[in-house]
Amino acid sequence: MKRTYSQIDMDERRKIARWRMAGICVEVIAEKLGRHRSTIFRELRRNTFEDQKMPDLNGYYCVTANSMARERRAKL
Repeated sequence: MKRTYSQIDMDERRKIARWRMAGICVEVIAEKLGRHRSTIFRELRRNTFEDQKMPDLNGYYCVTANSMARERRAKL
């Protein structure tokens, strides 16, 4: 059976951000989105906003995550 991969889109990022704010665990988010839990962990690790000067703003934001991912793809 052939494996197919689709990149996470903005709609999925909105759902991830909303569910993380609600305190839902990664395993449940992955199940709801129909993705492997490692995909969600990777998304959160790579696209979480971090600011050294204002740590209160650190977190996963869908718009920021989408722009970070687009920047990485543009470098290729």
